[in-house]
Amino acid sequence: MNHPFRLAELQEPRVAFTAADFERMLKLGAFADMRAELVGGALVKMMPALPGHGERNATLVLRLHATTNGQPLAIATDLAIRIDDLTARAADIAVYSDTLPADAVPDGADVLLVVEIADTTLARDLGEKVADYGRAGVPHYWVVDAAARVVHVMASPKADGGYADRQVVRFGDPVPVPWSDVPVILD
Repeated sequence: MNHPFRLAELQEPRVAFTAADFERMLKLGAFADMRAELVGGALVKMMPALPGHGERNATLVLRLHATTNGQPLAIATDLAIRIDDLTARAADIAVYSDTLPADAVPDGADVLLVVEIADTTLARDLGEKVADYGRAGVPHYWVVDAAARVVHVMASPKADGGYADRQVVRFGDPVPVPWSDVPVILD
């Protein structure tokens, strides 16, 4: 005799990935053919960048590199940063100590500056990512708003998320660099 059943009864309970799981998957090459972040235990696929995004990213990396003046700093693109036990964000640009192990996913406090290039992601970059990077203790966070031609410059992270100090700098005006007296200028 057939008994009615619900499909949900056969499904396994959902289990969130942890940041440690995500780091292991990164090291094993699980995301070799895609860009991904871990947000609240769920894998989130990121779209590939458009040419304007890549150009702005490369230009800013070169300009930031010019401000390091031999300091023990490294600059990476698409760096995974651990926010908490269930979240690891992928930063467009990150500046950190060159003593960080090359095979480690840094915690937010290990990173000096995170930059997001917001061509199509402005709401997320100025919303949930501000909260996440602030909560993780990233000391400086910039969002380059290409459409408005401004840089949102944030400092002094708050433990509950976000930043206490926020300013908007227009393209063409100097953006202060935390480790240098030499600013960068975006155009």
